[in-house]
Amino acid sequence: MRTVRDIMSTTVQTIHRDTILSEVEVIFVTHNISGAPLIDDLGQLVGFVSKSDVIRFDSTGEDPSYAMAHEIANPKVIIIESSESIEKAAQKMLHEHVNHLVVMEDGAMVGVLSAFDFVKLVAKYASDD
Repeated sequence: MRTVRDIMSTTVQTIHRDTILSEVEVIFVTHNISGAPLIDDLGQLVGFVSKSDVIRFDSTGEDPSYAMAHEIANPKVIIIESSESIEKAAQKMLHEHVNHLVVMEDGAMVGVLSAFDFVKLVAKYASDD
């Protein structure tokens, strides 16, 4: 059985909740990511911000240099344990209507699982044929 740990991204780029949106956009491009967990001053997980959140904000026409990440982020962080099956992770993403899950192990954040991680897995199996 493949687990979340087998396909997740282990390099986690976190973003402070008070980061200006224009900086969030730069972080996404620089690190080639589509979302990131938000943390507070104590390093606690307080939300998740994604490219979709940024695009939605950009469509308002408001200036991204005056808005902060926590103002557009989803405060409900969907987590999964690294030992869970990839099938359970896929079901959770579908049920919660999200493209990212924050991966936890022994109470600590150890990765992020994105829909793109599933695409990479399918592509790998397709190339093995």
